[in-house]
Amino acid sequence: MNFSDRNENELEDLIKKLYIEDGYLKKIPKLHEFDSPWKLKKIIPFIDKFMNNYKKDNITLLDVGGGAGLILKGVSVYIERYYQISVKKYALDLSPEILEVQKKRNPDLKKALNEDIRNTSLENKEINLCLMIDVLEHIPKPHLALKELKRISEFIIFKVPIEDNFYYRIWNFLKKEERKQFFTQNSGHINFYNFYNLKHQIESYAGTILEYNFTNVFEFLSNTPYYRKNMNFKDILLNTISLNLFRFSPKLASFLYHDFIMILCECY
Repeated sequence: MNFSDRNENELEDLIKKLYIEDGYLKKIPKLHEFDSPWKLKKIIPFIDKFMNNYKKDNITLLDVGGGAGLILKGVSVYIERYYQISVKKYALDLSPEILEVQKKRNPDLKKALNEDIRNTSLENKEINLCLMIDVLEHIPKPHLALKELKRISEFIIFKVPIEDNFYYRIWNFLKKEERKQFFTQNSGHINFYNFYNLKHQIESYAGTILEYNFTNVFEFLSNTPYYRKNMNFKDILLNTISLNLFRFSPKLASFLYHDFIMILCECY
């Protein structure tokens, strides 16, 4: 069966096995902890942009699918230290085990919600800022998640992989969607975005995009020994080409090869 032949019930079952039954934790026991400093470096400028639009003296911060809990911890420490306002921390995750990891890293959590972001128990606009870092690509019917985020949140910061690009399209065509099946079965990626379809989906269901930026993951991969040693010659070549192209056009580089995009959205 090709990836495109999967029905919605199959995707829901896959996500249930991967997250609710903690299959993801077994596949990635460290929950990408070593990526957290780089992610924080990319998130902080969007925190600053958010703070320029925020005038209250405390913040309710929700981290959805926050993995090891280091992003929530780092962002809250940054806000409290540099903006001198208190942060009320919430975490939401489908996986009970991963939620326990987040609690250990953030013992001051006000709420730990073992819920689906498409249908939460949170009140309207209860959240001032929601972090959606590498989450949207995992969610069946993502428009439902975006609608719920619009209901419960004032602002959202997204980090989303750009996997609908030239290289992956050629791979999927030649290998009969083998690449998509690999991502789905191993990482739970079921939504594959380019800049334009992601922008359209967020603006249609969540709110107004205030700012966006591509992350230049090519530089990170080139300078990180863990990733560098696991790249074959083809990966190194494509990454090097994209790294140089990024200097002239970040958007064009993302159309060629895999990058991420950061987005700050205001929900109305």
